Amino acid sequence: MKVLRPRPRLILAIVAVLLLSALVVGVFGRRMAQAALVRSPNYHVKAFAPIPGEIRVEVSSPPASLSLELMNVEAPRGTVFVLHGIRDRKESERGFGRQLQERGFRAVLVDLRGHGRSTGQWLSYGVIESQDLKRVLDDLTERKLVDGSVGVMGISYGAATAIEWASIDPRIKAVVAIAPFASLRAVVPGYSPIELPSSTLNGIIDDAAKEANFDPDLASPSAAITKTKAPTLLIHGRDDSRIPFWHAVEIADAGGGHTELIVVPGEDHDSIGADRTGTIRDRGFGWFVKHL
Repeated sequence: MKVLRPRPRLILAIVAVLLLSALVVGVFGRRMAQAALVRSPNYHVKAFAPIPGEIRVEVSSPPASLSLELMNVEAPRGTVFVLHGIRDRKESERGFGRQLQERGFRAVLVDLRGHGRSTGQWLSYGVIESQDLKRVLDDLTERKLVDGSVGVMGISYGAATAIEWASIDPRIKAVVAIAPFASLRAVVPGYSPIELPSSTLNGIIDDAAKEANFDPDLASPSAAITKTKAPTLLIHGRDDSRIPFWHAVEIADAGGGHTELIVVPGEDHDSIGADRTGTIRDRGFGWFVKHL
């Protein structure tokens, strides 16, 4: 079976920090950097025409319409939400969805706000998105589309969001996070082509978050992991230069006894999602078999 390879990339963050070098030209460059950090891919999109089989859920604060795809099985042993990376979309995660189906789970693929066929102007690196997902779970539960215990897996941006969601929603019973960042403040400096003062970077992050109306210090999986008891498996490529594996080490150290870390030799931020070693297939999906 050919698995559709996820394409987890922090392209928006890359663009953001490349634009930080434009700070030498003053206020305009700073505003461009702020916009690149928090404006979503669908910044100007107001609505999408419905398509057959699509599930839509309306969320608020700020309002957005989220697009979901349900990959069902008969008598599921549990329900697993699957979250894509930044500037990606749910279709990239169908390979993971099929593998979950093979193990008897109902998979729910989600276009996070501002991505794919979901509306939403701003990115918040899991802060607002985790609140969105609480509402999605409420909605699907009301529609009787959730069976058994609930888990969530995500890659990169989606991995961070998965951990942050679990920290505010005790219904999440297991998490698999692939290549997450430890915090927004920790990940942005690593994308800078030149070394910039931390005060400059933090000032841009603060101003961008103010524009998008979220607290940037809440965009922190390493803090969020301390607020959930859900068993959490972290999988990270040792050769990841975009989000080095020390991010996952920091999260694992903060999580203590309910967190396990697997560092995969020879894998980087792009290749980890292709699962050439079978680590996600065997250990990741086995995590849900064990804990859901």
